[in-house]
Amino acid sequence: MLRRYHLDHPEVLLLVAVSGGPDSLVLLHVLTRLRAQGGAQLHVAHLDHGIRPEAAAEAQYVAMLAATWGVPATLARRDVPALAKAHAEGLPAAARRARYHFLASTAMEIGAGAVLVAHHADDQAETVLLHLLRGAGLAGLRGMREAVSWDAWAPSERSRPTQDGPALLRPLLAIPREQLLAYVAHQGLEPVDDPSNRAERYARTRIRQLLPILANENPQLVAALGRTAQILADDYAFIQSQLDQVWPDLATVGEGFVALQRERVLNLPLALQRQALRRAAEHLGVTDLSLTLIEAVREAMSHVGRQFQLGHALALEVEYATLLLYQPGYRQTADVPQLSNDEIHLPVPGVVELGNGWRCVVQEEPPPEPDAWWVALDADRLAGSLILRRRRAGDRFRPVGGPGSRKVQDFMVDRKLPRRLRDSWPLLATPTAIVWLAGLRADERFLASPTTQRTIWVGLVS
Repeated sequence: MLRRYHLDHPEVLLLVAVSGGPDSLVLLHVLTRLRAQGGAQLHVAHLDHGIRPEAAAEAQYVAMLAATWGVPATLARRDVPALAKAHAEGLPAAARRARYHFLASTAMEIGAGAVLVAHHADDQAETVLLHLLRGAGLAGLRGMREAVSWDAWAPSERSRPTQDGPALLRPLLAIPREQLLAYVAHQGLEPVDDPSNRAERYARTRIRQLLPILANENPQLVAALGRTAQILADDYAFIQSQLDQVWPDLATVGEGFVALQRERVLNLPLALQRQALRRAAEHLGVTDLSLTLIEAVREAMSHVGRQFQLGHALALEVEYATLLLYQPGYRQTADVPQLSNDEIHLPVPGVVELGNGWRCVVQEEPPPEPDAWWVALDADRLAGSLILRRRRAGDRFRPVGGPGSRKVQDFMVDRKLPRRLRDSWPLLATPTAIVWLAGLRADERFLASPTTQRTIWVGLVS
């Protein structure tokens, strides 16, 4: 495997995760022998999760062993019970998150070419069964992968997006536990014993106890589950490749949001719809979007105006053109003007800053290139001062080309203006009438005509 990834020469530095148990000791021992034959340089990483009192002594044992074998080591401690409480998650999940964050940061500090962990074939079988019992899809049933790119295994390090980090490798993934234990005995290795591996309060422990029973039906169960995981991993990769082809035209990814083209999503095959929603959620840091929530989104896609939370870290709004997924506190800096105040009095002539790069310009001369964000008004028909304001209950106007008076709310709906933009959409008005729904339609009573004596131009400019 190391040769396949060009990691088998002394210019490469490998970070090896070592708990002190039999699996990681086998991995480190094999790597030291390869190093002696001209292989890669090594660095040990060990994390005390702060769960068991004997873990401190185990950390010292790993440090001693690494020194004996001539391998530098980085040791650290994290209060995983406190992390689990803070993030409202179980100990195994919190421990895994802390462990991979530690490995990622250590790998970057030492300049590792790859990070190696000691998961083996039995671990893979347990993982597949765990995910099967939880009703996982392809992403879960493919189990663990032999090689995982930096951006997939070290999400906590994405705060440095321009920095590419090392891959995570599992060289022992095809080797069953019994072969590793035989190697331990043959080489006289002395691994530490972690009693939590036998604690039945953990689901993985209970699954581990189930494997021998299932093996009565198929003695090659571990290998069979490994093959199943590989087949499903290949199927998953194909689906992702199909999504890759449509993603550039499907999604707009920004700071705190992903906007999916609604009609394009609706026209995708069901499998790609689900994967597109998962990918959008993952861009926003949500990697465990449940099937229940995904199906709720799929049901909502046909109902413009629907809004709801997808857990505590994600929200959805269904717009006419897009499905907008966003993080809590996200405030879109729209490419259209939005008012932060209820009303703004406009000088005539003059300029008023609106924020987010927009300003309102009132002038007598026409702009060089008028567009939909400019309107020419008959100054003699305007009663009172001009104001730019938000909509109010009961607002009505007489849109140019329309049959008569219309509610502003109904007009916005008919124009398919996204709901999130309506309340702050700028309306040009006098104290007694609405003159112009900026960028959309003017009231016919106030437009300049060939007989107009005095024209005022009002524009919203970015």
